[in-house]
Amino acid sequence: MSDILWMDNYSVGVPSIDRQHKQLVELNNKLFHAIMEDKGPDVVLDVLDELTEFAAYHFAHEEELLTEHGYEPELLAAHIEEHRSLTRKVQEYLHDIRRQNSLDLIVYNFLRDWTTDHLKATDSKYAHFLQGQGAR
Repeated sequence: MSDILWMDNYSVGVPSIDRQHKQLVELNNKLFHAIMEDKGPDVVLDVLDELTEFAAYHFAHEEELLTEHGYEPELLAAHIEEHRSLTRKVQEYLHDIRRQNSLDLIVYNFLRDWTTDHLKATDSKYAHFLQGQGAR
């Protein structure tokens, strides 16, 4: 198990989104290191909170761009639901961690897999659309 390495196929070709995606990868890696270095639940929770807050900011930005540029409503709704689903799952993890005061790599594995899958599969679906609209 290791850090997430940024790969070119994660890029959607929209500078603002690519910058945010890279920051999400960095925050996932920060979480991994906090867990692996046994920083303790308080530090891990702080990193998870930071990741959650940034993800909410990123999701809002991405959804705003897609809406502003007229992305197909059904595709947009599905994309938004995927964001909401992740947010709910992370909130469940945060609740469990606070209640049990412990964390293992299950949360990191989930976030790592979700992040890389979302970047490669879900976000790639809108890449050509936003590029064609000149989104920045």
